Amino acid sequence: MIDTFSSNSLKILDKDINEFKNKFIDNLTLFKNDKRALTGQKFHSLICACIKGFDTEKFEKSLEKDELRNWLNLKEKIERKRNNFIKTEYSFLVKNILNNKPYYLTGRFDAIYKENDNIIIYDWKTLNIPKNPEEDLQTIVYLYCAEKIYKTKNIKMKYLSIEKQISSEIDYKNKELYKKRIEDIILKLKNIEI
Repeated sequence: MIDTFSSNSLKILDKDINEFKNKFIDNLTLFKNDKRALTGQKFHSLICACIKGFDTEKFEKSLEKDELRNWLNLKEKIERKRNNFIKTEYSFLVKNILNNKPYYLTGRFDAIYKENDNIIIYDWKTLNIPKNPEEDLQTIVYLYCAEKIYKTKNIKMKYLSIEKQISSEIDYKNKELYKKRIEDIILKLKNIEI
């Protein structure tokens, strides 16, 4: 039985049990050549390199005109805040118990920023940030896991659109509400025949 969930797999399970079964149980997925995903990978690599203080000029030469403009705007913001980033591309696995059985939440924080006593989890989006970021499962999973990892409620989630140059910041609310939302979705698995 599946016992490890990402925010993406939870979104799919919440939306369509059959799609979840096809993708995560039966491993029936089609490869998509998604230009936006490739652009996102480029930006994630550039951001990570910039936060770590590496010279990004060689990589910048491979960017298209619009990508370069967006990157230079973002690069300036990152460089001003570089000293407050404490981690980048941080993978996590958090154990929980549901009905006396363990399950795990997994993901990767694009960057972790510390400002005074606050931990800010950054998530870079190529184009759109979530329409309802407080209700988005990525926000819920990331804030819930960050609270367990860092043992503080002084946590925020910040989405930043690279192309639109807009952001949205969400404050941590309530661990029990987050846990309930996550587990209500996981409980849908009892309806899947394997």
